[in-house]
Amino acid sequence: MHWRAAVKIAYDGRKFMGSQRQPDLPTVESEVISALTQIGAISTIDESRFGFASRTDKGVSALGNVVAFDTEFRRECLLQALNAASENIYYYAVAEVPDTFYPRYAKERWYRYVLPERNKDEELLRACASLFEGTHDFTRFCRPDGKDAVKTIKRIDVEHRNGAYIIDIHSREFLRNMIRRMVAAIDDVSLRHTDIEDVKKALEGEDKTFGLAPPEPLILMDVIYDFEFQKENPEPLVKKLNVCRDDVLCRMEFLDSLLNREHITK
Repeated sequence: MHWRAAVKIAYDGRKFMGSQRQPDLPTVESEVISALTQIGAISTIDESRFGFASRTDKGVSALGNVVAFDTEFRRECLLQALNAASENIYYYAVAEVPDTFYPRYAKERWYRYVLPERNKDEELLRACASLFEGTHDFTRFCRPDGKDAVKTIKRIDVEHRNGAYIIDIHSREFLRNMIRRMVAAIDDVSLRHTDIEDVKKALEGEDKTFGLAPPEPLILMDVIYDFEFQKENPEPLVKKLNVCRDDVLCRMEFLDSLLNREHITK
């Protein structure tokens, strides 16, 4: 039976050169398309009307990006087959969607940036973050690439935990590098390297820039639509997640030992 599938995917951005296909480079799209082709879920990109919800740059991770495609593959077997065929991408939820569905047209996108707390003024950090809420011209905080730079940030939440500031940013859409430029400004203000008034002036159109925050602490948490996805835990997914968890535990033990130097004897 022919149907259109929307699939939630997660990935560690450090393993890819971004999400978009690039010749001879590991990208998220390339691995997804390779897995879909390998299991026989699609024959060609054009015939399947393959689409991607959100572009992520090199180093940026995702917990809830979305791909969509036409297929005749059995729905109850799809996630299991994709997880078995794909090494670095986690497929964990699926929905049958209308033929007209295109994943870029989402209701909301939620990004998270993890900013280390070192030497930051929390009051200034929160004050600067709040400046970006609402509708603004983000020309000084993005690469517009010919697109309208007036966007609306629905809300920004800041939480201080585990030695970092967790900055959650919600909007229907973002422009290229927009979040990383916003975070760079927030970071500069919190470190007292930049006056908060300069950020206000940049939002009002003055020619001021604040650099680009690193991509690795940025995570696409979710892409939200007007329908629900059905979450699954197929065995290949659980196996991959257990391997990932074990690797994290080993790395944490290594870092703790290095920080404490407990292995050094007099």
